[in-house]
Amino acid sequence: MDERLVEAAQALLTGYDTALSRQWREEDRKWRTEDMCWRQKELYFSEAQHSFLEEQRQWRQEDIEQRHLENARALWARVVEKNRRDVEEKSEQLKAISTLAALISGFALSAFLQFDFGNYVDTSGAVLPLFGVTMALTVGLETICVIICSLMLVSVFKTGQNYMSEEEEAEFMNRCKAFVDSYGWGDRPPAPARSFAMHWAQRCEQSWRRAFLLFGLGIPCLFANLSVAAWIKFDHSLLSQLLTTIVLVLALVSMGYSRKWSAHILETERTELGAERVPTAPQGLPFDWHRRPAFQGRTLSQRMSAATAGCSSDGAAAVAVNGT
Repeated sequence: MDERLVEAAQALLTGYDTALSRQWREEDRKWRTEDMCWRQKELYFSEAQHSFLEEQRQWRQEDIEQRHLENARALWARVVEKNRRDVEEKSEQLKAISTLAALISGFALSAFLQFDFGNYVDTSGAVLPLFGVTMALTVGLETICVIICSLMLVSVFKTGQNYMSEEEEAEFMNRCKAFVDSYGWGDRPPAPARSFAMHWAQRCEQSWRRAFLLFGLGIPCLFANLSVAAWIKFDHSLLSQLLTTIVLVLALVSMGYSRKWSAHILETERTELGAERVPTAPQGLPFDWHRRPAFQGRTLSQRMSAATAGCSSDGAAAVAVNGT
């Protein structure tokens, strides 16, 4: 009887243990299924995160390229603005000189045409020839100055727009891209291969200095012509002749105070295009975009010096004339 109870109890415990074991295996199988599902979701999330990081890295690279493009565009806009201002400056400069030269020439010519020589007695002396020579020099010098400035003005307007064309912009953008791709510590941003300042230095500076010299020489000739005209007009009054001559001489001497402006007009380009006033240390991109551009070959100041070497004597003479 006892053995049967023991066997029944063992059979009951064995069945209960088997049922529990089966239930545990089913729960374990279910947990493993959920674990595999979770692992798949984690793998998918990891791939999505990796893809997001790659896209973010690619977006960052594109953003950097876009910022470099914006810096290049800003640099090109500065180049265009400088060319525009150079064209406006030179055109206004030529207009001012040509207008004054035309005014002086017209005044000397009209004074000669309306001048009355009928009452002048000493027709065999040197006063009349001196009056004719000074009048001819004034009109000739100022007229040549007007012609040179007018032709240069047309050339400036015609040539100035060529340095802001689409071809120049494309070439400049390619050079900016090469600067970014091969950037090294201390590199400077590129400068345009051509500019109006280079054109002016190579083609126009010498002619401009010559025209300014002629304009400066024409002013003393005008004062001399007025002084000789006073000796003809007031031949009956020595006091009037002397007073007129003295006033004109004082007016000519007072022009000596303006010699600093003549020197400034002739020397401003060399000063602006010379060495840096405050040397800047390299700081890396993007700050090096704002450093002074690097010119190919000779610097622009060297081009200016080479272009104006042949006409330095003319500029010095013009300064001396305006300073007398």
